Amino acid sequence: METELERYLEKLESLGGIDIFFLGLGPEAGAASHLAYIKPGSGASADDWAGVIPISSSILEHHINKFKVGGSTVTAADEEECRSATHILTLGPAAILKSKRIVQSIVDASTAPAKRESYRRVLEADISSNPEQRAAQLDENPGLWLRLHGNIRSLVLPDVLETGEREYRKL
Repeated sequence: METELERYLEKLESLGGIDIFFLGLGPEAGAASHLAYIKPGSGASADDWAGVIPISSSILEHHINKFKVGGSTVTAADEEECRSATHILTLGPAAILKSKRIVQSIVDASTAPAKRESYRRVLEADISSNPEQRAAQLDENPGLWLRLHGNIRSLVLPDVLETGEREYRKL
């Protein structure tokens, strides 16, 4: 996997980087959030471009079910292959922050109510100007990495907002 990761990063660089990074925000304990599977306490830093990380069976199950509910045809072979995964490749904070634009979607609070509070915490947190304190905040709540990017748009569906109104928000 490490070899594939290096090849992937080289390909991204040869193409001029990432124009638009489309991602979601997932809830974690304590109203924190994960970002591109960067979990709280992972120690990810601004210099981390990508990594190979373990993937839990609960996350795999969540995504398989979301594809099915969304109308995707998931073959038994595809499902079996997904369920056998133990690790995934993911991009790190350096790749995310180097993207020219980020589009973040916050959807489906009806099946993941914790998204409401984790998204609110990303929006409202005061990020420290002290580098050590900021690093600790980012490690505690990786969703905060998005606040360090200058060209991001959040697309928020009504079930995430208490008002029930569709909202486009610039962080």
